[in-house]
Amino acid sequence: MPAPLIVVTAGHKTPPEPYEKAVERAGARPLVLTPSGAVPPLPDDAAGLVLAGGASVEPARYGSGIEPGVTPTMDPPRDALEWAMIDQALERGLPILAICRGLQVVNVYYGGSLHQELARTSYAPVHRPDQARNHVAHPVRAHGGRLAELLGPDQIWVNSIHRQGVKRLGTGLLATVFADDGLIEGVETPDGQVLAVQWHPEELVAHDPAARALFTDLVERSRRRTTIGVTS
Repeated sequence: MPAPLIVVTAGHKTPPEPYEKAVERAGARPLVLTPSGAVPPLPDDAAGLVLAGGASVEPARYGSGIEPGVTPTMDPPRDALEWAMIDQALERGLPILAICRGLQVVNVYYGGSLHQELARTSYAPVHRPDQARNHVAHPVRAHGGRLAELLGPDQIWVNSIHRQGVKRLGTGLLATVFADDGLIEGVETPDGQVLAVQWHPEELVAHDPAARALFTDLVERSRRRTTIGVTS
């Protein structure tokens, strides 16, 4: 049986190798898409989608301007690419795993908003963008939903390489993973088609079963779709 094709969206400054390796380790073939001119269609043989980490979502996407004192790095062409990929993946029923920026993209896609700078909020200072990518910084716990099935009932320790976070939850999304300070660390759609986490599991798959479970689940769902002939 051929390995399913997983599309990974990334920015030009986002090293795609950790995502590619995590997808390959789980048994699939990665295809990295970066913004370049006109937005391409999702490949016909795509069986799943990963939204990788990277630049901040343009605040105009959630009806805001750039807040005073905040200097985000933005990538509007990538926003356009990922909005189109989500549209097509949802229409075709493909599983989606969204990571860090990807969670923020999903939240805004569903009508939510973001804290543009967590350091300016009451959330704990463990949420920082300048930490080592494989450094586990704080615990999170899942409460229900598909993410709880994958991550288990106990606290797990995750890395934290982000300056933004969910402010207003997107319409129809379930917040199912939280940090100790209450920050939303995982969201999903009620049917489990879209799973999104705020940390970077691709950096932890070598030693963390929970990180591996996220990619294994994505590939298994993608493989089931390929097996029943839903994808071309």
